[in-house]
Amino acid sequence: MSKIGIITVTYNSSLVIDEFLDSLIQQTWLSWQLYIVDSASQDDTLTKISNYADDRINLLPQSQNVGFARGNNIGIAQAISDGCDELLLINNDTIFPADFLSKLLKSHNQYPNAILTPKIYYPDNQTIWCAGGGFKSERAYAAYHRGENELDNGQYDNDYYCDFVPMCCVMIPIPVWEKVGQLDEKYFIYSEDADWFYRAHKLDVKLRYCFEPLLIHKVSSLTGGAKSRIGAWYGSRNRIYFLRKHFSGWIRYKLLSVYCGGMLIKLILRQYSFKEFGWRFSGVIQGFRL
Repeated sequence: MSKIGIITVTYNSSLVIDEFLDSLIQQTWLSWQLYIVDSASQDDTLTKISNYADDRINLLPQSQNVGFARGNNIGIAQAISDGCDELLLINNDTIFPADFLSKLLKSHNQYPNAILTPKIYYPDNQTIWCAGGGFKSERAYAAYHRGENELDNGQYDNDYYCDFVPMCCVMIPIPVWEKVGQLDEKYFIYSEDADWFYRAHKLDVKLRYCFEPLLIHKVSSLTGGAKSRIGAWYGSRNRIYFLRKHFSGWIRYKLLSVYCGGMLIKLILRQYSFKEFGWRFSGVIQGFRL
């Protein structure tokens, strides 16, 4: 029986951690180990975790906020060291049915060398957040979600390959993880998934969307979303870093111009407030310093 190493990074996750752990403990697939990498939570996240007396739950507390990228790298290294057969990176602001792991492993048996991702809903359990995705080269390689904000009428009820999904929930074969390498810790939070999947795509690693496992994601419940100060600053900083890292010559300058020009257009069209634009502009400057 395959042992799944499940990795999640907590940071002040008190409002969501109970439903996440309850979903996991109710799984019909019993062979799993959970690695919770806690980034120095200041709320009662650790107290709530301690209430679950299950020896499959492994807590890896950190003395400071290490961010999403480094946190996952820490958890994955421990899961591999402990002899887990598969890796599942998953956000703890998610809930899922009792057959979730079983269905994901069934898909893994069909596509053993591919990264797998499920259909992901908003909390209303009807509206799609992500059903696969990719990169838009005409928008400076912005990552996008397929089906985002669409009501689910079965239009994505078939499996297919794609180029990008957020690392909200991905099952990664260990040989694939070792081939692509760790998440780039310079990102800290946001765009580390785009970076990793872009690298995977260049190595011809396959990413497969599988519609049967269903997941509910409480989107941005912990980070505040793209328009928060953290989201705006890191979002812009990391897009600049991504473009500078992966492109060179005139293509790099073209893409950077497209991204920065798009910021100005959104300010003019009042899609960004002056405050948000200021956060993003500060992030852009920092992105050029990385």
